[in-house]
Amino acid sequence: MTTMLPSPDAAAEELRRLASAAAPAVRARPDLARIVLDRARRQQRTRRLGNVTAGVGGGLVVLTTLAAANLLGRGDYLTVTEPSAAMTPTIQVGERVLLDKRLSPARGDVVVVHLARDGRTYDAMMRVAALSGDTIGCPAGPTGRCEAVVVNGTAVPEPYLGATVTDPFPTSTVPDRMIFLLGDNRAVASDSRVIGPVRGTDVRGVAVQIEDDNGRVRVVPGAPVHHGPGGGDDVDPAGPVPPAVVGTP
Repeated sequence: MTTMLPSPDAAAEELRRLASAAAPAVRARPDLARIVLDRARRQQRTRRLGNVTAGVGGGLVVLTTLAAANLLGRGDYLTVTEPSAAMTPTIQVGERVLLDKRLSPARGDVVVVHLARDGRTYDAMMRVAALSGDTIGCPAGPTGRCEAVVVNGTAVPEPYLGATVTDPFPTSTVPDRMIFLLGDNRAVASDSRVIGPVRGTDVRGVAVQIEDDNGRVRVVPGAPVHHGPGGGDDVDPAGPVPPAVVGTP
């Protein structure tokens, strides 16, 4: 059996009628009807979206998901699907990463940045290796290979990289209001070794957790621990997968 719900306008009118009848005994906020009306309209939009999702085939479900992403675009958390191998082995292709839009990036954080290069814009997922004012480089050791990335004169341990090798690159100072990014897959990542430091204002969010294809959630290896969303937090669903951009450092 289907329960017919009153329209938002009917609900607001009924509220006004009840408020008028109770006026001698109750002192209500003058904008209460507007608040309830706005809430009813939001609920009606949500019901319409749910009905479309439940009643159509696979192709239109994708469109509904994108519509949901637009409706929920003001949430504090953002979901992004990793499109490339630039962050392996830490994040595999196709895994979903939950990002907090409110956090300021720290060294070791994995972030999504909005970049413009070669006449196009795209989003990329990389790790913050150095902040504004830091020095960073990867000097060649006795064997000619870089043994470790050095930040402010100190070698940075990166056990999460596994057998990944970082080719030497010269030491430089990160400019004001910029950050230096590295992909965890150093052989293919098109990161700050290629494109230079990135503006801090281009960061869309800081990763707080990773979810694999089986729905298992884990923290971000090598990054500061951040709390994920609570039950009342809005989480933007994954939108279109950003293009995979790779290059030779």
